[in-house]
Amino acid sequence: MIWLSRDTTKTLLAVHGWSGILLGLLLYAVICTGVAAVFATEINNWASPLTRDATISLPAGVDRAVRDLAGQVDPQYHEEVATWRGAGGRLIVFFHRHMQDPEGRLNEYGVQFELHPETHEVLARREGWYDDIAAQSRPEGVAAFLVDLHVRLHIPEPWGLLVTGILGMAMMIAALTGLFAHRHLLKEMFTLRLAREALLRRRDLHVVAGTWNLPFAFILAFTGSFFSFATTLGLPLVAKATFGGNEEALIETLYGAPREEKAEPAPLADLDAMIADAAARSGITSHFIGIERYGRADATVWVYQPLPENELVYTSHLYDGTTGEYLTERPPLGQHPSLGASLVGLMYPLHFGNFAGIASKAAWVGLGFAGAYVTLTGLLLWTQRRIDQRAWQRMARLVHYVGYGLPLALACAPHAHFLFQDSTLSSGTLQGFAFIGAAAVAAIVSLACDELRRLRRILLTATAVAVLALPFTRFAGGGPGWFEAWSSGLPGVAGVDITLLLVGASTLWLARRRVTATHAASLRPSLEARTGSA
Repeated sequence: MIWLSRDTTKTLLAVHGWSGILLGLLLYAVICTGVAAVFATEINNWASPLTRDATISLPAGVDRAVRDLAGQVDPQYHEEVATWRGAGGRLIVFFHRHMQDPEGRLNEYGVQFELHPETHEVLARREGWYDDIAAQSRPEGVAAFLVDLHVRLHIPEPWGLLVTGILGMAMMIAALTGLFAHRHLLKEMFTLRLAREALLRRRDLHVVAGTWNLPFAFILAFTGSFFSFATTLGLPLVAKATFGGNEEALIETLYGAPREEKAEPAPLADLDAMIADAAARSGITSHFIGIERYGRADATVWVYQPLPENELVYTSHLYDGTTGEYLTERPPLGQHPSLGASLVGLMYPLHFGNFAGIASKAAWVGLGFAGAYVTLTGLLLWTQRRIDQRAWQRMARLVHYVGYGLPLALACAPHAHFLFQDSTLSSGTLQGFAFIGAAAVAAIVSLACDELRRLRRILLTATAVAVLALPFTRFAGGGPGWFEAWSSGLPGVAGVDITLLLVGASTLWLARRRVTATHAASLRPSLEARTGSA
């Protein structure tokens, strides 16, 4: 046993507690942004509506669109062609090749077209590295900002993925230890003493929400860690251990070697026919097409589809690009169906909650909100128990700042996207400025406010106002009104607007709700703190 002085032990315990709080706040940020990112597709369709057919399924006429565009780009970018539906139903076609970027990574460089899905009119043309092209895509800017914040906290790769992966592991450990730490788990699942004092009620609400949310928290943490570590650590480590670091050899082992090279020119078979054939085989429409070696005799076409009905694992269909002949069906991992492939395939629907459409996404949002609530209330309860100590008063202030200031900053960011449509800056940059600006104002308010109750009320009220204003800002930025959207077959626009108004009104009610004296403890140093307590 290591002997430590009383002061040293006290300091180490304080550092231990503070580090736990800081880790919890980062985890809270990842959970909050993940709740919003679940509806990334719907957010894009709301922020940048285009047609009534704003689905992920590929529209008719993809074959003609790809052929027409192929003649407009340098043949070197025919190495690969990717086609999918973007924000508002836009058809995206990306001709590209794989090259080393300035940072030494193998990346995609090429030309991306953004088309109207019905007329195939070119709405935008961008050339460059894929990451730069994605950053300049204004129609997908609102959701992209949220997703990037959730996936890597806007930290450069691979460090951002490593950070969120570690946070996912911390969440998974918390879920497992919570399962064993609560000795009366079944009892606590139904214990809610509403007639007792406020602190006990909040403790019961925290425990009940956390207990019921344990399975979901574990699933979300495990799948999130998988996505963060799979490419940053998993793939390089496996390649290092089995192929001497050759990642291309590992990928060939998993997905098969490329077809025999035939560089002579050859016309591509009918893409629309391949899409129709894949739909006939699986009963669902396609949402992504990948073409390898376009315009050559060794061309290959991959047709990807969303999750089939009543299934949790997706597959893809492989076609000969010159004859259109069906070659095989491929699982998410490997060349043949296996337990490992099924487990990898399960990661996607279990993390994104997209296995049953809007219903499952809504359930995932509710469970994610519960996870954020458990995290925040746990941090609040922990700091409130130590509020008489000067150091923990500062930490309580920080918890309130992040806990209530983060939603405010997230709600303010989209306003910049809508109000500065003609700016030369990217949507992500504009939203970043708005996010940082709102966070800075919230920090000033947090430092100036001497009472937790008042700080909470101010930040929640500001968040409510920012959320309530979003539908009006969207309209002011050139978006359609409700009548125009409804008559154009875009009910989702009004649906998201109404949801925002309800969320804003609920937040405003929460801000004005009476807060008990215990929760509203003053941040002014107590007598004990003034006399030297740390």
